[in-house]
Amino acid sequence: RISAALHINKKTAFDWRHKILRSLKQDEGGSFSGITESDETFFEKSDKGSRHLGRKPRKRGGGGKGKGASKDKVTVIVTADRKNDLNMTFCGYGRLTKAEITESLHTPLPQGTVLCSDGHVSYKGYAMDNHIEHVVIRADLGWHVKRGFYHIQHVNSLHSRLKKWLNGTFWGVATKYMQDYLNWFKVQ
Repeated sequence: RISAALHINKKTAFDWRHKILRSLKQDEGGSFSGITESDETFFEKSDKGSRHLGRKPRKRGGGGKGKGASKDKVTVIVTADRKNDLNMTFCGYGRLTKAEITESLHTPLPQGTVLCSDGHVSYKGYAMDNHIEHVVIRADLGWHVKRGFYHIQHVNSLHSRLKKWLNGTFWGVATKYMQDYLNWFKVQ
């Protein structure tokens, strides 16, 4: 649509889009305060546009090897507080680590912050290292809200909206551009 509207080549429109996307940056974590939710979500690893695949190609509409973490999945950490500060970070492949959480936030969450997350042990370690309160929400045990206001429903809603946007608008994006599209989603 952009190439038609501007009367330019598709390749030029694609290149310009990615130049603009590269200029967008994320919050670095210092602005979060109060109740802060964090959770990871997974996307299929995509070599879209690559001429040299290191694996057998997936058939049209075919998925990876099941749900959750695996080396074939891209891990994205979404962190948000109740003031609408937001950080979305592509952090690698497979299971989440404490180091990836630390790297995604750049600046540790400030004292007085309450971190709400699922039961993943990496979040517990992050909270202990940074001396902040940690509230665990375990949906698998039927815990969705604790004490009336601790939950991770905001970030789970963001996961859903992000997946619909990436898969519905672009039919998925190449993994090498994932962080750029996360930055775009944040500013839209």
